[in-house]
Amino acid sequence: MKYNFLYYKDIMLQCISINNSQIIPISPEKTLSAIVINPIFSRAPVFSESTVCGEFPYDISYLIYIKVRNGFSILNQSTNDTVFSLAQNTQTNNNYLYKLSSPPLPLGIYYQQLTFTTDDYENHTYQFIMGCYDFPTDNLVISVTKPFFISGGYYYYISISGMGPYFPIGITELNKLASIRYSNDPIYNYVVQLLSFDVQNLTEDISLTLNFSNNRQIPLKLKSYYAGFNEQDLATSHIDTFFPLNILSPGYNFTKFSYSCGPIFQSIVNTNIPRPYQLVQVGIYERFTIPIKGKKGNMTYTSVVDNKNSIFINGNGSSSIDYLNFSTNIKDIIVQEFNQPKNSIYDYSSNSVPLFIASINNTVPYQFNDYTYNYFVDTILGWPYGFYSGNNNNYTIKVSFIQLLKYSTIINLIYKFTVFNRNEIYYPISAKTPEPSSNPPKLLSYSFTRVSSQNYLLRLVVESFNGVKHVHTTYPLYRYDALVSGTIYNGTFEIIVAAHEMISIGIFDLIGLMTTFSGGDVISIDPLAILQFPPEVNYKLNISMFQNNNLWFLKNNISLEEDSYNIVYVESKDIPPNKPMSFVLRDIISVPAERDLTDINNLIVKNPFTFNNSSGLFECKFILPKNNMFGPVQYIVEYDPNQIGFFSSELVSQLFVDGDTVLDNQGPIFSSFEKIGNGLVISTMDSIGWKFNITDDTNGFESGYIKVMGSIDSSTYHFNFTIDDAISGDIFNGQYQILINITQPCISQEYRIVRVYLFDTNKIASRFDLFTPSLTTASIINPFINYLEEGINITILPFTCLTLQVTPDQKPKLQSFTTFGGISTIDVGASDRSISFNFSIDSAPTIKLDQLPIVYINSLFNGLVQCFSKIVSIDGKDVFYTCSTELPLGFGYPNPLIFSIYGIVNNGGYYYGYTNDDIQEIQYSIHYVNTTFSLNQPVIKSTDKYYSDDNGQLVIYGRGFSKGISSVNFTYSDSSLPPNSATLISVYGSSVIKVEGIKITKHPFHIKVITSDGLISNQFTVNPIYFNSNITPTPTSSPTSSPTSSPTSSPTSSPTSSPTSSPTPIPTITPIPTNVPQKCQGNPECGGKNQGYCSSTGCICYAPWIGITCTSQIIIVPQPSINTTNPQVEIPTTGNNDQSSETNNNESQKMIFKSLISLISLRELDFNNQEVNNHIFDQWIFTPIDQFKNQYFTSISKTNITATLEWFNQSTSIQFANQNLTMNPSSIKYTIEITKYQFSSSLNQLQLVMAASLESNSNDICSLNQFGNTSTGDDSNYLKIQIENHSLYGRFIKRAIIDQTVKSVSNVLLDSSLNVIDDSSSLQSYIGITIPFYRDSIIVDPDFSVLIDSKSASGQDNSVCTKKKSGLTTSQLAGIIIGSVCFAAVIVISIVYVIVKRNNQKKLIAAVNKKMTEINNGNK
Repeated sequence: MKYNFLYYKDIMLQCISINNSQIIPISPEKTLSAIVINPIFSRAPVFSESTVCGEFPYDISYLIYIKVRNGFSILNQSTNDTVFSLAQNTQTNNNYLYKLSSPPLPLGIYYQQLTFTTDDYENHTYQFIMGCYDFPTDNLVISVTKPFFISGGYYYYISISGMGPYFPIGITELNKLASIRYSNDPIYNYVVQLLSFDVQNLTEDISLTLNFSNNRQIPLKLKSYYAGFNEQDLATSHIDTFFPLNILSPGYNFTKFSYSCGPIFQSIVNTNIPRPYQLVQVGIYERFTIPIKGKKGNMTYTSVVDNKNSIFINGNGSSSIDYLNFSTNIKDIIVQEFNQPKNSIYDYSSNSVPLFIASINNTVPYQFNDYTYNYFVDTILGWPYGFYSGNNNNYTIKVSFIQLLKYSTIINLIYKFTVFNRNEIYYPISAKTPEPSSNPPKLLSYSFTRVSSQNYLLRLVVESFNGVKHVHTTYPLYRYDALVSGTIYNGTFEIIVAAHEMISIGIFDLIGLMTTFSGGDVISIDPLAILQFPPEVNYKLNISMFQNNNLWFLKNNISLEEDSYNIVYVESKDIPPNKPMSFVLRDIISVPAERDLTDINNLIVKNPFTFNNSSGLFECKFILPKNNMFGPVQYIVEYDPNQIGFFSSELVSQLFVDGDTVLDNQGPIFSSFEKIGNGLVISTMDSIGWKFNITDDTNGFESGYIKVMGSIDSSTYHFNFTIDDAISGDIFNGQYQILINITQPCISQEYRIVRVYLFDTNKIASRFDLFTPSLTTASIINPFINYLEEGINITILPFTCLTLQVTPDQKPKLQSFTTFGGISTIDVGASDRSISFNFSIDSAPTIKLDQLPIVYINSLFNGLVQCFSKIVSIDGKDVFYTCSTELPLGFGYPNPLIFSIYGIVNNGGYYYGYTNDDIQEIQYSIHYVNTTFSLNQPVIKSTDKYYSDDNGQLVIYGRGFSKGISSVNFTYSDSSLPPNSATLISVYGSSVIKVEGIKITKHPFHIKVITSDGLISNQFTVNPIYFNSNITPTPTSSPTSSPTSSPTSSPTSSPTSSPTSSPTPIPTITPIPTNVPQKCQGNPECGGKNQGYCSSTGCICYAPWIGITCTSQIIIVPQPSINTTNPQVEIPTTGNNDQSSETNNNESQKMIFKSLISLISLRELDFNNQEVNNHIFDQWIFTPIDQFKNQYFTSISKTNITATLEWFNQSTSIQFANQNLTMNPSSIKYTIEITKYQFSSSLNQLQLVMAASLESNSNDICSLNQFGNTSTGDDSNYLKIQIENHSLYGRFIKRAIIDQTVKSVSNVLLDSSLNVIDDSSSLQSYIGITIPFYRDSIIVDPDFSVLIDSKSASGQDNSVCTKKKSGLTTSQLAGIIIGSVCFAAVIVISIVYVIVKRNNQKKLIAAVNKKMTEINNGNK
C-alpha cells in the first residue's frame, strides 16, 4: 500500500488534523482564509510544581495557514495581545504560514484578535481563543494493577480517569519514591516504577503521594510485589560468598582487577520466586541482585561490592528483613591522563586533497586504552591507529583528516581528541570558505510503501542547494547510500524504515544544515502538505485487546533444557490486519541488560507479527533461549513508535518456564590459570604464554578470544579458539593454552592480557577489558572472578632478553604505496567495491615480522575502514605488503578517500606510522582516490529474517532494482539441493524485491540478482535461523469467538502451516458426563415435522425452535444496554414479539417483560456439600473491549475473577472445552475465569452461585420454572423461567477448563435452600455451578437467551397463576437476573478476608435476597 503526498483542497482539509473551532473570522474573508494546523486550544499545566501552561518542551505555539486569492498578497500582520507574538514563518506564492507563540501562560482564558492586512488594504481580523485550565482532581478515579518485576524494578499499571480533555498530564511522586509516566493506553494510562522499597514487612502496602500540577496531592496505596506470593515461597535463608574472600576483613586493601572490575559477591537463596527481596543499598541508590544460576528453590544471585559504605538487604520470609552493613577499601588502577601534551594542528588545505593534521606528544605511559577522534563523526580506536612514533613511555600521535573547506557559518567546526572519557583536547578549525547560505534541504514529496510486516520503503524527493549528505529516521541510522536517481542536489532517495522508527525524518546537507520533520509537521504550503505516517502505524491499541485469552502461546509451562521454538498468537477484530506489531522477549537471557550492556545496540530483538488470512490471527515466531529463569517470562508487545508497548503481566497472557529448568546466566569462567615462562630469560628463541581451564557447568563453552599486548612496544597478539582447540576436557571443563614465540633481537618487557571474551553455547559472555569505561557490570561478567585475590598480576607475563644487539629508534622508510591497478577513482555504488593496496618498507632486519601494519581509509563524514595487511615477499632489506578490503556502500561519497598506515614495530621496542601527508611525498604514490556513485548497479544489502521452516518467500533489500530484474538465483550450502531461480513476486522502487521459491533448508544459501541489462549483483549469504516447526502444543485455553467472526480455533502443530480451523484438543480428564436419552415429548411430538424431529437422545429442533419440545422460539431483541457497575444484564422485551402465540391479544401486547442476569457469590463447600466459606461479590472494575464484549474484574481472598460478557446478534458456532456449540442470535454468553483459590482442604470444592429472575407488569398471568437436561446433544443443563408466553433460557455446560484440562462440573438448582421470589408475575431462580478442587485456574461458559413459547404457562402443569384485580393495573418491573460469576484477572493484590463459618447459610440467603431487592429497586 502506498501513501502519497496530501494536497490542500477539500481532501486535504479532511485528511489533516485541523480544528477551527477556536479561530473565528470577525470580519469578512474577502481575499484570504485562515486555518490553524494541529492545534491544542485547551491546555493544562504538565508538571506537578507548575501553575502555568507551555513550559519546555511543551511550548505554546500555533501554525496558521493562510491562502490568499490570486493577485493579492499580505502586507503585514498583528495581534492585540502583547503577550503573544505573530510572525511570518514562510511564504510560497499566495500561500502563507504564520507562527503564533507565547511564553508560558498562567491559568486563564486568552482572547485575542489577529489581523492580516492585504495589499488592497483590507483588514482581515480573526478572534483566537485558547485556555490554560487546571483540571479538577476531586473527580479522579484511580485503580492499580498487580505489580510486576522487570529489568531490576517493580512496576504497576494504574488507571486514572476523570482528567477530561487535558490528558495526558505529568505526574510526580511527592517523596521521589516512584517515577510515573504516561503509558498511552486509554485504560491503564500510566506506569509506575518504584524507585525505593523501604519497608519493614515485605507484604505491607507502599504509600505514595501523587503530585499533580499546582502541587495538588492524592495519596495512593500500592500492594507489595511480595504480597502476591505464598508465605512458603519467599526466601528465608541465604549463603553468601565474596570474591575475594577477605574483602570485608578490616584493613584489607583491594586493587581493582581492571578499570571497572571490582569485588563481587554471590548469594545462594532458597527462593521459590524468581526475584526475592535482595539488594545492595549504597547511599540513596539501590541495586537488586542478579540471578546467575540455579533452579527453583536453590538460586544463586550476584552483585557488585562498592568502594563505599553499603548495606546488604535480604528479605527473611514476609515478616522480617535482614541488614548487613559493610565497608571496603578498594583502589582504582591508574588511568592514563595527558601530562601537558605538546600538540599542534597543521593546515594542508592547499593540497590536492585539503587536509589538516593533528599531532600530540605525550610522556605518560600508554595504558592500552582507546582514544576518541572526532571530526564530524566519532572514531574510537586504540593502538595502532594514530601512533606515529615512539614507544609506550614517550610517543607521538599524528592523524590526517580531510578538511571541509566550505561549511555554514552557523556550525562551529572543531576537532576533538579524548582520552578514555577523561582528558579532552579541542582544536577549532578555521573557516576557509564560509557559506552564509541558510537554505537547508527542501523536501518536495514523500511516500511510504509497505514491503514487509514491519518495514516500509520511504521515498523522498529532495532539493538541496549544498547537496544532501545523508538522510535518517528517528534513530541515528545514517543512510549515505540512499540516492536512487538524480543527484545529491536534486534527487530521489529511498530508505527502509521500520514501523518503530517512524517518529521523525531528518535530511542533512554537506555544509551542516539540516531539515527535520515529525508527524504532523508542515512540509510544504504550496500545496499544503503535512507529514503523515501510515495510518496503521499510528493506530492506537489498548491492553484490553490482548486480554480475555486474545493472546496465547502455542507452548506454555515450558521446560528449557533446550531452546524453545514457539509461536505467539493474537486474535482481535479490533486490531486492523495490517497493524505492525512486534513481540520482544525481555527475559534475562534474551536481553541481558542487568548483566551485560556491552552490545547495547543489539540487545533488543523485535520479532514481527504477521497476519494469517486463513486463520484470522496475528502470528509471531520466536525462540526462547535454553536454561532460562523459571517462572513468568517477561515480554513486551510493541505497537507504537512513540510508546514502549505493553509489558507482560497479569494484564496480558503470561508465558511460564517450569521450576525444573536450571538457569545459566553466567558466562564461562577460568577455573585454573597459570603462566608459562614467567620471568623467562631469552637468549635466542623461546615461548611464553598461559595455560588455563575454562568451566561452564550448564551451557558449556563455545568460543573465546584473548588479546595480548607488549608493555613497551604494544606488540599485539590475537588468539581465537573453540572447543576444538582444547588440550583436554570437554565443553563443560576444558584446558587450553596460548603461546607467543619470542626471538632475538628483542627487548625486555611484559606481555599483558588486555582483553578476554568467552562465550558459551547460549551466547552468554564473560568479558574482561583492562579499560572499560562506564560499564557498571564489568565486575559481574569478569571471567577472572576466581582470581581476584591474586589480582591483575596473573595477566602479566614479564620476560628478559639477553640483548646482543641494540636496535635503534630509526623510522623505516616507506618505499612505495599504490592502489592495486593504480586506480584513482572507486565507484562506491557498485556491487564490487573492493580496494587493494601494495606498499613496501626498507627495514626487514630490524622490524618484527609478526606485527603486520594496517592501512586506514579515511572519509570526511563516514569515519574510517581498516585494511589488514600481509607480507607478500621479503627482498633483502625490503618488505612487500598487500591488503584488500571492501568499502561500505556509499562510503565517502562525494568526497575523496585518503590513506594512512600504522602498526610497524621494530625489534628495539619502537613503533611507527605514516600519515597521508607522508604517503603523498613518495614518488608515484597514490595517496587518495575520488569516489563516484553509480545508480544502476544491483547491490544486495540485507534481507528479512528467514527461518529454516519458512515458506520460501523472502524480502531482499538493496539498490539498483528498478531497471528490471532478469533473475534472482539461489545456490545452497547443502550439496543435496541444486541451484534454482526464484519467482519474482514484487519490485518496490529501486530498493526492495520480494521473491519466492527458496528450497527448505537450515543451512546457508546464497543470492545473486541479475538485471535485465545483464548487470550482476554481489553474492549475498543468508543464514536461516533454525526453527523446529514440529512443535507439540501444550494445553492452553482457546479464545472464544466474537459474535461477528467465523469460528476461531487454537493453533495446530502442523510443521508447515499456520493455525487452521481444526483446533488442537485440550487434554480431557475422563469421563465427561453425557445426558441420558430422553423420551420425545410434545403434542405434536417435537413440535411437529416443521419444528423438530425425534432422535435417540430426545427432540432435535430446527432453527429457530428450541427446548425439549421444540415449541419455544428465539426472540430477536436489540442489544441490551451496558452495565458499567457490575456484570448483570437486563434484557427488556414486549408482549408482541410473535403473532402466533396463544396469548396474542391486546392485553399481551401491552405486557412488558424484563430479564435480569447477574453474579451473586462464590462458595467453598466441604465433601458433604456444607458451606465452609462464602464470598459475596461486591465491587467490580469495568473494562469495555468492543461493541459486543465487555469485561468485569473483581478479587476475593487472593483469587482473581474475570467475567467476560459477550452479546451475539447472529447465530455463531464456537468451541469451548473441546465441544462445538451454537450461540443463538440475541443471546449473551458469560465466560468466567477464576485463578488459584486457597482451599481450606483438598477435599473441598467451589460453587459459583448465579441468579435469574423474570418479571412482568401484569398480574393476571401464570409463571413456570423448569430445570433439566438438554436433548440436543450438547450434554448441558438448562434453566427455563417462563411468564405467560415469554421465557428466559439458560444453558449450563457440564464441563469446564480446569487447570488447562477439560473436566466435568455439576450444575445444581439452589431454589430449595435459598429464599426465592416465586409468584405469577415475578419468578426467580438460583443455579450453583459446582467445581471440583483445582490448583491454578478454571473457566466456565454459560449462556442465556430470551424465548417466546407456543404454549402459555397457564396451560402447563406446576404453573403458578393469579387472578386480575377489578379495575386495577400495576406497573412492575420485570427482569431476569441470571448471575454468572466471571472471575476477572484484575491485577490488584486483594486483601484476604475470611467469613466466619458459623451461620454461613443464613448469611448467604440474607445477602442474596438483599442483593436481589437492591437490583429490582434499582430497575424500577
